Amino acid sequence: LALPAHLTAWTGIDALIHAIEAYCVPGFHPQCDGTALEAIKLITRWLPIAVADPGNLEARGGMQVGSCLGGIAFLKGLGLVHAISHMVGADYDTHHGLTNAVVLPAVMRFNAPALEEKLAPMAAALELKSDGFESFYQALCTLLDALEIPRSLADLDVPLSAVPVLAKKAHLDAAASTNARPASVSDIEAVLEEAITHGR
Repeated sequence: LALPAHLTAWTGIDALIHAIEAYCVPGFHPQCDGTALEAIKLITRWLPIAVADPGNLEARGGMQVGSCLGGIAFLKGLGLVHAISHMVGADYDTHHGLTNAVVLPAVMRFNAPALEEKLAPMAAALELKSDGFESFYQALCTLLDALEIPRSLADLDVPLSAVPVLAKKAHLDAAASTNARPASVSDIEAVLEEAITHGR
């Protein structure tokens, strides 16, 4: 209950990304996929409330359950958000959840061609009227804005000159191997450049 608002936001987004990346891992895993979708539903519902009203036990409880389910879900694997974030955090001492949140939009744009079958269930978890990529993407960006997440890795003092080294390291991270869309070192370089110069 005493966790500061920014840490509630950063750790909560980390839990959400566990669920999104796990659900987007190619293939079907009934337990992990089901828990991922429920985590997405719970976290997007309760995280803004937990940040705005830290003493709200229902919101904190919803986040505890959602976080737990997201942790179970990523037994299936994660993706490029985590692969990149691990390396940025190691080299630039950035908070893991915050770094994930900043990297998420660029990775979602890269993964979009591989998400067609995944979008409708995730959109339903967010109670969106449309199940297209743009609607889902905008909902994520709106949540990041509401939680006051910085817009780019440049805001975290990650320079463009770091891209080649970070991309090579991220490509070797286990999370990269289960990304929704296969990614080469050059693909990851492009995602990193987007996350630094454009963000969301």
